[in-house]
Amino acid sequence: MLKPVLATLMVVLCAVLIQGMPTYNRGRCLCQGRIARRMNMDNVAEVKFHRPSSSCAKEELVVVFKSNGDMRCLDVNFRQGRRIKQAIMQKRK
Repeated sequence: MLKPVLATLMVVLCAVLIQGMPTYNRGRCLCQGRIARRMNMDNVAEVKFHRPSSSCAKEELVVVFKSNGDMRCLDVNFRQGRRIKQAIMQKRK
């Protein structure tokens, strides 16, 4: 009689703990660590703008370089980032 009660209690307890866990992880953002305020756009192949989502709560501006395909992040709060973001948003309309 005691084993089924304990098993039921464990299942309920696990369900409560799982429901209380956050559904997102800060590690899912592309731009982590250092974010550039400006960069030379001569070697840029592509610029991608990502809106906030359920996996990352911030706007991200990712720059891909021609020479080696490396990606760096550009700060959308500084002049160059704001201008690029604005151009991308107008192009999407």
